[in-house]
Amino acid sequence: MIEPQRVFTTSLEVAINKRVCDEKLLSRFTQWKEQSGNSLRKLAPVIGVSYTSLGDYLNYKYRGDIRLLEKKIRKFLDGKEENLQRSKNPEFCWISSSELIWEVLQACDEGGEMGAVIGPSGTSKTKTAKEYQRKNPGTIILTASPTRRGFSTILKALATSVSACNSNTALDDILRSVIGKLKDFRRLIVVDEAMFLKWESFEVIRNVYDATGAGFIYLGTSRLYSEMRGDTRFDWDQIASRLTIRRTIQGISYEDVKMVCNSVYSGLPKGCVDFLYSVSQQPGRLRVMTDLLKKAVKFHEVYGTKLDLNLFKELKNMNDF
Repeated sequence: MIEPQRVFTTSLEVAINKRVCDEKLLSRFTQWKEQSGNSLRKLAPVIGVSYTSLGDYLNYKYRGDIRLLEKKIRKFLDGKEENLQRSKNPEFCWISSSELIWEVLQACDEGGEMGAVIGPSGTSKTKTAKEYQRKNPGTIILTASPTRRGFSTILKALATSVSACNSNTALDDILRSVIGKLKDFRRLIVVDEAMFLKWESFEVIRNVYDATGAGFIYLGTSRLYSEMRGDTRFDWDQIASRLTIRRTIQGISYEDVKMVCNSVYSGLPKGCVDFLYSVSQQPGRLRVMTDLLKKAVKFHEVYGTKLDLNLFKELKNMNDF
């Protein structure tokens, strides 16, 4: 393919291109490219354009028929996203808590809101967020922990996720770079296990939220919720006042357990389902119950062990402390 001659593009032409290009399409393509890890050289021939044209388009310097170029990009993205929507994740089961979490994820994503979903461990918060990310590749998930809770660690992780300046740069510069990236291509940022965050980390996230309009959602246990209500110190009021969407997961229902059981092994005896439901009401909830179910099914399929209540009880006793 013959590349067009490179011509110096004036700042006025760049400004004009910014006005005429489809910013939403540009954002979709940039997010998909970063999430997929593909280079422009690899994508250009698949889309049906030259590498130079695609690079110029991303930098608002394209001098050709921009509508025709965008039509090709849109067709490419529509095809990729349609295939993704049709694919099914065998590891994900849609239960009542998933529906609640999904609604908050979608509202924060589309409206640029800040929200929180609070629930016990093992109520499908993380799995639902990962499934949302799978269906919406531009979504970013940051996971806090006892060793990953300070503001510098969280800020650097966010910078890496949005391809901002490197982690050796001064923190103020990293913050400005992150804000600049999110202003150009707004995304949803999910902060999982958020109850581990230090107060300074919440403040950094609040600054990014105020400056960009990106959507943020915190996932955590009731420990997070009590602090966000401002129970512990007045500083939390600034965070809590921005939480426009709050939802609390009450627990796991019997119908939820039946759905999970059918997704793993159809036709499980009612006595086994009843026992698994009792497990789902204990600490660890759905996570512990699902692990127990999968382990029992494995024993049944690999070793020929009868899949009955005795097997479930025996395996449960092996895991009890």
